[in-house]
Amino acid sequence: MDGYDCEMKRIESYIKIKRYGKEIRKRGSSRKTKAERKAEIKEIKGNSGFSALEKMIQVAILGNNGAGDKENGKRTIKTPKARNLKMKEIEVFSDLMDMNFKVGDKYVTLTYGKEEVSLDEAGRDFENWIKRMRDRYSDFKYLGVRSFQKRGTIHFHVLMDIPDIPAEELRNGIFQNIWGHGIVNVKMIHSQQIVDRYAKLKKYLIKNLSEFKADERSFGKRLYLQSNNLIKPKIIRGNYFEIMEYLGDIEGGLKKVDGRRFSVEFLNYIEVQTFKIMEPKEEIDLATMF
Repeated sequence: MDGYDCEMKRIESYIKIKRYGKEIRKRGSSRKTKAERKAEIKEIKGNSGFSALEKMIQVAILGNNGAGDKENGKRTIKTPKARNLKMKEIEVFSDLMDMNFKVGDKYVTLTYGKEEVSLDEAGRDFENWIKRMRDRYSDFKYLGVRSFQKRGTIHFHVLMDIPDIPAEELRNGIFQNIWGHGIVNVKMIHSQQIVDRYAKLKKYLIKNLSEFKADERSFGKRLYLQSNNLIKPKIIRGNYFEIMEYLGDIEGGLKKVDGRRFSVEFLNYIEVQTFKIMEPKEEIDLATMF
């Protein structure tokens, strides 16, 4: 298969489908030489029928990311500017949250008592806090976002699957002192919605991600903080109608619980659908589809 117009992944008892309005060619599927790719890129750049965005996407699909930054053999220097959160970044973060955290896990907020803490200093403090937490509570998964308070100081929002914290350690300050830089607020995750538009906690964290990325102080920094043991969903790419035909044969059936379509230049649109697997009687192995 040289291209695809659909991506599918399973998250718990849900299946998410992302359909593109145009087929996307797989990188390397045409096995073109470097010279052939350069010639095609040159032709794309000189085509007045393409917009600047269309040209950029075409070049990226050819597997020559970064080629558009070169002029006369030299790279242009990029300057920091406000950056918007991309749909793909939101999707990846949402998947990590849905795949690794559940009702009953912890939602922790770490704040600073002092003013004007740099991102580098805060990063070191966070890593040391994780080490001390693991020394006391053993290994756990975490996914964290950073945001700037109005006074300019950074603070953290962290999802964690640590076991129950003894009530005594919350009362006597032991848990808060593990952080040691300010107030620690701990809450339990009471609800977790796979359908993103109804997930209040997820929407709040994504709002923080968006504000963090737009701030020039975050330029060159990781968008979010995560442990190495997080599970990622398997993604199956293929033809939309073939995938939907396969899903129609799932024992127990599927129930559509959400669907949205976004207009996207060049791709025409991106359509996202979420289905709940109704009473599955056997494990569904998506990797065996194609």
